[in-house]
Amino acid sequence: MEKPLGVAGKALIRKGGRILLLQRAPESPFDPGCWELPGGKIDYGEKLVEALRREVKEETGLVIKIGRPFKTWHFYKKPFWVTGITLLCDYQNGNVCLSPEHSNHAWIIPEDFTLYPLGTAVEEQIKAYLELH
Repeated sequence: MEKPLGVAGKALIRKGGRILLLQRAPESPFDPGCWELPGGKIDYGEKLVEALRREVKEETGLVIKIGRPFKTWHFYKKPFWVTGITLLCDYQNGNVCLSPEHSNHAWIIPEDFTLYPLGTAVEEQIKAYLELH
């Protein structure tokens, strides 16, 4: 049986030497309580940059400058096989205002990521970022 495909975009948002992590709400059906990068699925016909800008605004209220992609990754989220693309982004303006799908946020020093229980594929995304520097 073939599984449907999905595409997701994630934003590694930089601000003053730190990156933004969001904690999924405890009642979340996917990775409850775990920390992740902002972003989400791309809707049919939507462009990656447009989807990422929309998702970040919905999840955080922030305005970002979207840069280049630096990591692709894959995972299975029933019923989808998902390919994810993580892009370098820079904070532009706004204050973090979380959507109901998240319960907390933190601007962390990237090397401190091991202090947070991370969601699916987040560790590999942050490690790829650290390899750039």
